[in-house]
Amino acid sequence: MTRKAINETGELQALPSTFVLELTRLCNNSCGHCYNAWRAPELQYPLDKNGEMTTAEIKWTILKLMEDLPLTTVVLSGGEPTLRTDLPDIVQFIRSQGLAVQIITNGTNLTEALVDATVSGSSYQISLLSWRREVHDRLSGHPGAWDALIDGMTNVHLAGGHLIAVFVATRQNYADIGPTAHLAMMLGADSLLYNRINVGAANLHHSEELFLTPTMVEENLRVLDEISSATGFPVSTGVVIEPCMVDIARYPHIRFNWCSLAGEQSTLIVDPAGNFRVCEHSSVVLGNVRRDSVRDIYEHHTYISAFRTTWPMECSNCYNPLKESCRGGCKAAAEQAYGTFERVDPFVRLRQ
Repeated sequence: MTRKAINETGELQALPSTFVLELTRLCNNSCGHCYNAWRAPELQYPLDKNGEMTTAEIKWTILKLMEDLPLTTVVLSGGEPTLRTDLPDIVQFIRSQGLAVQIITNGTNLTEALVDATVSGSSYQISLLSWRREVHDRLSGHPGAWDALIDGMTNVHLAGGHLIAVFVATRQNYADIGPTAHLAMMLGADSLLYNRINVGAANLHHSEELFLTPTMVEENLRVLDEISSATGFPVSTGVVIEPCMVDIARYPHIRFNWCSLAGEQSTLIVDPAGNFRVCEHSSVVLGNVRRDSVRDIYEHHTYISAFRTTWPMECSNCYNPLKESCRGGCKAAAEQAYGTFERVDPFVRLRQ
């Protein structure tokens, strides 16, 4: 039976069935579009002096969250999760608990041996930023990254793994979307996840060179919709695309996703030190798995209640039919940009 929490009106609220475990802060890439909270000193994100959780602590965390939540899936992220030498052990433990595994990675360390040790029951989300080597390497800040990830994607495909290509669209690569989607298909990707660059304190300093206009997003969606229509290649979006910015009804072959507002479809985040947050874009620590109950947080924390119910002031006069789905876009992005999620997602302000 699905466990539920009590929301602000006293009604039962379904708890999330997925959590993202950020295994490490270390990364061998240096992407300008990265929004990891610990990369922005101004956010004063807590850096635990004890460092990363051990393998045993990670297994204990998974078991503890299984007691609190109706878990079905554990997503392993970072930083770069493949830098943890115990990744195969962690994956095997998760599978032994009957849970699905997703690995979010830049793909550069996916050797045949590592893929063979992690592929059973796993899916891989691999960032493919361009079909052009020089563009991908520049955006990832890692010379040689493109060649390594192409090998990694090939290894996953040959091993029979489930492969999701992730395209993070910026000013520097948005024009590459068509050939990049075709390359992903050639490499055996099962689908493509399109993410417009999302605002975070760590990438605000690069706004002029990275942030997209709505017209750029529309052009990307048009190309992807045509590719999906012609080939059947599944395409979805991860970061919210607000309907007041882009008429998403024009792209019927793309699945658009919305913020789940700490609900059943949300993905709780646990960082390398055990701190947990409401989503991967948020920098607000709500507790720590070593001492707090996630269920109690979902039932009683005022931040959770406000995150679910607060409407941005700019959306008060919105009459879009998708208003209830959108609810102002990414609240965590607004919080990082303006210090409050009572403001609208910064992407929306591009047209104001």
